[in-house]
Amino acid sequence: MRIGLLADSVDRPGGIGRYTRELLGALARRGDVRLAVAAPAAAAGIVARLGGDALDAHVTMPASQLTSGLWARRSSGRALQAAGAELVHGTKHLVPRGPVPTVLTVHDVLTITRARDNALVKRLVLPTQYRHSLTDASRLVAVSRATRDRLERLDASWAAKTVVVPSGVSRDLFDAAPTPLPGVSDFALAVGDVIPRKNLDVVLDVWPTIAAGGGPHLVVIGQPGPHGEPIAARIGELVAAGTATWVQDADDARLRWCYEHARVVLLPSLEEGFGLPLVEARAFGAPVLASRDPALVEVAAGDPGVTHLDAHDRRAWREAVLATTPRLPAPVVGPPPAMRTWEEHAEGVVAVYRELLARA
Repeated sequence: MRIGLLADSVDRPGGIGRYTRELLGALARRGDVRLAVAAPAAAAGIVARLGGDALDAHVTMPASQLTSGLWARRSSGRALQAAGAELVHGTKHLVPRGPVPTVLTVHDVLTITRARDNALVKRLVLPTQYRHSLTDASRLVAVSRATRDRLERLDASWAAKTVVVPSGVSRDLFDAAPTPLPGVSDFALAVGDVIPRKNLDVVLDVWPTIAAGGGPHLVVIGQPGPHGEPIAARIGELVAAGTATWVQDADDARLRWCYEHARVVLLPSLEEGFGLPLVEARAFGAPVLASRDPALVEVAAGDPGVTHLDAHDRRAWREAVLATTPRLPAPVVGPPPAMRTWEEHAEGVVAVYRELLARA
């Protein structure tokens, strides 16, 4: 089968960037999929490396957010069909209009439900185009049941054409040789963009008392995002006080080391579509304190190593962090057997492709 992949985030940090890279690589390794990949020119090296022998074409798409979105909706279908694609899969928010069958991965519905969290252009333009893409797509692939449930609350017709295919755990994390974070030993870890939805404020509010009470150092891994400036400033204050470290661009080697050595991983998020850091943390044996967001509860699946707390209960977060103890990491050589792989995710996605192509 010949698949066109809209991969505008393939060279970007964050969860959707990782998803796009993992899906591209897993599809390319199968042997039954040929790929035409639409991505910015700057991503040519990544696309070639991940696509390998399965890559038939790299279709260059505009680099800017606004023009790439317009191109994805208006022109990407024709461009990818000209490159041989018989179906187009959007990995972020958009699919092309037109007769070509389309699949859209739905990571979350935050672009609609929390549009205020986005930068101005994205806030004004993307929610409408996302809704149109959700309506136009032949099939939706939700990364969790929680995301499918949120789709249903917004529009029952979206949920009716949704297949749930959970995300996997990155093989790259296990293949990377751990790189220590200098000057840090006993620490709690928070992973994710520095944005209001991640709710890091609940941790920052109590960290001075945690530090004064003999608690761990705080390590934050994540890039600043829209409306995250006040949060970034607060992290900076803790860094200046010597009680926190902020790493804005951690590669897999450093992220692995942090997961292996953190006494606890903190995920106080208000809303998630999946919660990949929770899965990754548990794959490396790290205890997790997480909010009661439905997606985080779903992916934790009753794991006794995960404790769920009220996202707004500062006292509960402070006491839970202070109750943790330093951890001696155990060697981890690969994903635990129970962890879902990206090959399994790709298998679920390809089943959707087959269904649509059989109907075309």
